[in-house]
Amino acid sequence: MLYFFLSYARGEEDELVQRFFQDLSKEVRLRAGLPGDAVVGFVDRSIQVGERWPRQLSEALSSCRSFLALMSPRYFKSPSCGQEWQAFADRTHRYESVTKADSSLLKPLMWVPTVPSKMHPVAEPIQYFSDALGDTYRQLGIRQLMRLQRLRDDYRAFTFELAEQIVNSVETHRLAESVAAADFATLPSAFHRNLWESDGDSSLDDRPFTTHIVVVALPRVDMGTVRTALDVYGDRAIDWAPYRPPLLSPLVEYACRIAETHSVNVRVASLDELSIRAAHAHRHNQIIVLLVDAWVTRFDEIQRALTSGGNDRVPITAVLIPKSRDDPETRQQWPDLSMACRGMFGKLANDDELYRSAIPTHVAFGQALPDVLEAARNRVHSVGTVKRVLEGPVSTEHARVDGPWMNPS
Repeated sequence: MLYFFLSYARGEEDELVQRFFQDLSKEVRLRAGLPGDAVVGFVDRSIQVGERWPRQLSEALSSCRSFLALMSPRYFKSPSCGQEWQAFADRTHRYESVTKADSSLLKPLMWVPTVPSKMHPVAEPIQYFSDALGDTYRQLGIRQLMRLQRLRDDYRAFTFELAEQIVNSVETHRLAESVAAADFATLPSAFHRNLWESDGDSSLDDRPFTTHIVVVALPRVDMGTVRTALDVYGDRAIDWAPYRPPLLSPLVEYACRIAETHSVNVRVASLDELSIRAAHAHRHNQIIVLLVDAWVTRFDEIQRALTSGGNDRVPITAVLIPKSRDDPETRQQWPDLSMACRGMFGKLANDDELYRSAIPTHVAFGQALPDVLEAARNRVHSVGTVKRVLEGPVSTEHARVDGPWMNPS
């Protein structure tokens, strides 16, 4: 029986998280009276950004009896963490609806102290500390308990008490297993329900380097008029998944996850919003990234939409165009499609840093996007507009280079 599932933001001091997992597992086994080799918890060590969730992870989320979330500002930015939270929250909601009990099986824990403004509203109502866990944990979080030698006793007391709470909760509340899904990728993130949805002007902000990812694709019903292989399309343009299989998720979802691991502030848009987003990006030193289905060049209205912006597309704009090696129809038509794309983007197609075409796999896309984002940021630094608000009265007198201590002649 899995007493707990440990959820954390990948890349956030993974070795320290693994040590915490091992220490907590040992305490849970002792508290539950289990042998030293018993598997009592699960922490993922293998999933990579954008990959299909391993069946082992899906089964662990379906069968674990409690869920520990290592909260940090980065945790609430992670779509994968939000999906894990949602998967377990759905299970506890069903249990609590039937039993009318507060199970306390979903346990947020402070990896680092997280101020309320950085904590997602879904986590705020849930108690993440208690007197029994200690004031030091409440003030410093688990990470500092582990890192500081003088707090070793506090850390041991914390893990013992947490293990006791886990075992008591699990033995009190017999949470039923859910049917194990082969892939939880279709689940919404508890923290990002609208992350990959186009939400118009409401998603605009003024922060520099914000990246607007614009999906230049069409729904399946439209694409059926120009090509026969339609498995990579959905009911909406945003569902376009050119690397399916093996990457089942939409390309924009994959791109958002990659950007998130590089601490990029991302907003998603449809082609209809390009003009608005481009004008906003130009004013605020932001970036436009176009994910382009080369087949849209067969539609005159798409070409007009991409070229009619004129000066609106002054902001730094990057283009990524997949050419999946698992798509024979696209490979066959690629010479014509590629030439049409280059004609559509004009001078931008000659920019080797910002124009990436014929990307063969999702792995190659995952390597290209960070490079493009870095190049785009460098361009903003080079050509962006410096915006500085001057405070107080501004003198119109000519600057003096002789110093204030000298009298004018």
